[in-house]
Amino acid sequence: MGEFAGIVRFDGGQIDGGTFERLGRGLVGQLKATLWHGGAGAIAERPALKAASHLLPQMGELASGALLVADARLDERDNCIAALGIDPLRRPDDLEILGAACERWRDDAAARLYGEFAFALWDERSRRLTLARDALGMRSLYYFADGNMAVFATTLRKMLALPQVPRDLDDIALGNFLTQTQGDVERTLYSHIKRVPPGGTIVIERGSVRANRYWVPQSIPTIGYSHDQDYVEAARELLDRAVASRLPPEGGVTAMLSGGFDSTGVVGTAARLLGDRRIHAFTRVPGAAHPYNTLDEAALARQLVDCHPNIDWTTIDDDVETPRDRAPELEAPILCMPRTGAFNPAWFRPLLDAVERTGARVLLNGGMGNMTLSWAGKPPYADHLRRGRLIAAARVAFDTRRSQKRSLFDVLRKDFAPVMEPRHLRLWRWRRRDGGAPAILRHCAVSRDFLDSLNSLRYAWALDQELPFQMTGDARTWRMSLLQTQESRDVMAGIRHFFSFEQRDPMSDRRLAEFTLGVPDDQFFHKGETRWLARRVLADRVPRDVLIEHRQGRQCPEWHHVAKRRRDAMAASIERIGRSSLASRVIDVPRLKTLLDTFPDDAATAMKSSAEHGPMLLRGIQMGSFLRWHEGGNE
Repeated sequence: MGEFAGIVRFDGGQIDGGTFERLGRGLVGQLKATLWHGGAGAIAERPALKAASHLLPQMGELASGALLVADARLDERDNCIAALGIDPLRRPDDLEILGAACERWRDDAAARLYGEFAFALWDERSRRLTLARDALGMRSLYYFADGNMAVFATTLRKMLALPQVPRDLDDIALGNFLTQTQGDVERTLYSHIKRVPPGGTIVIERGSVRANRYWVPQSIPTIGYSHDQDYVEAARELLDRAVASRLPPEGGVTAMLSGGFDSTGVVGTAARLLGDRRIHAFTRVPGAAHPYNTLDEAALARQLVDCHPNIDWTTIDDDVETPRDRAPELEAPILCMPRTGAFNPAWFRPLLDAVERTGARVLLNGGMGNMTLSWAGKPPYADHLRRGRLIAAARVAFDTRRSQKRSLFDVLRKDFAPVMEPRHLRLWRWRRRDGGAPAILRHCAVSRDFLDSLNSLRYAWALDQELPFQMTGDARTWRMSLLQTQESRDVMAGIRHFFSFEQRDPMSDRRLAEFTLGVPDDQFFHKGETRWLARRVLADRVPRDVLIEHRQGRQCPEWHHVAKRRRDAMAASIERIGRSSLASRVIDVPRLKTLLDTFPDDAATAMKSSAEHGPMLLRGIQMGSFLRWHEGGNE
């Protein structure tokens, strides 16, 4: 498990030593290994992760003579070993299993493997390069190909280490990033650098590039059981397996613990599986006063801790600020892209620092649970009305009012009306309320002229993204698109070496994801109750008070306090952005200045404009700062 980079030539030419040396400059691990066969070369490294301290860099030459380099942690190892005919007494490592799979299953290897992985396979005899990633795209992999050569790497920083890789930015990708338009998972911010798609492979040979997606909505089988309890038992088994496969065989284990379903489910499961071994849970709580009436997640977390004597528990309330928070461009040379979050990355940094001090190997979290096990479900209003079942639709509304303790008016306004309102009518309402501005501009500080030059509205419409943050299409397709969202994974790839522990999310397990994507909708939304499957699955390991809660917690509720402290630094950043021809072309600098000039003095007033004076302002500054760095060059 680690990072890697490589370069191959298809024209028979040689790779000079200077190019190869430059390719490895961005590698920061403790141990490096190289393979260099004239027209192909790769560098792999073992990162400074305690979880990988006993491992060598994952690269080697297969029996066929092909070169394999990987960043992999495989699940279902026993099944793979048996299917591939490997002697289990040899205790093969992940690289050996992966290599045998590539030899036996060839182009189908990635589709038949479970776990988190990215790998490159170079067959010099056929001059064929295969790049592949796991189903959800948890491990990043990028490439550039120009017909004569191809460069691949697990971070953007390594890709940009070579002058042969063009640094030109992709205007459409910039617009998508700022408007948070999802859907094009192969596109990066750089015109000539592409992602290997999550759940997909790229084959480059004879000057052609061929992409294949093996994990798509059509590949998910529908699950059908006779009894509701059968779904519960199956999900419990899969959750246990997902958590177990992410626990290190030895060494410290830590976890993020909020008061929500996902983290309590992960920590409760891990505590049971660890037996006498201990797990250290960390809960982030506000570091300053705020006006929000939020859920007390620490109180719910404490209830879980009290159920398991092997959980050590620490709450983190540090109110700290790093140089990067005040000057986002300092991080640009490392990430080669802007951060995707607003205040949350800085809010969680003290927690990550505390985990680092424990010397743990692994940090567990439940980040993708909302799209897998604890998917809320979709009320069947539209289906009932389409079939003329008016009484059934009314029953759903009344059941929701009762189970969630809400007024009928609130249910009809927030749940029923949005489902039934035609999209074109909602677009018209939003444009009318926003003075004719497109809906995608509501929460982003992108220049209107820049978006118009890209015809971005037509592009967003083609992706069903003209209404920001709205679910489009069927629930399975929408959930899969969020499970395979890439920008946050790009950031994680760039900062992976900051810490010596590995972050692992059991809720992103492919086995669990495939099961929950195939489960009927009525297992998630039942008689007005959301997350019905998760409430039943977790009932044997999570306190009841957690499972009956319908309110949600809030990360960094003290955002106004944080932003107000940075106000002078943000003003200076906006001035620098305004002096950049590139940044001022993309970013609506006057809007950023207006937001800063109208920044509320008190937190209670700021609640009314939290989207504009919070994430919109900060994301605009982050993107503008990245563009300033990019304009300055690659040296």
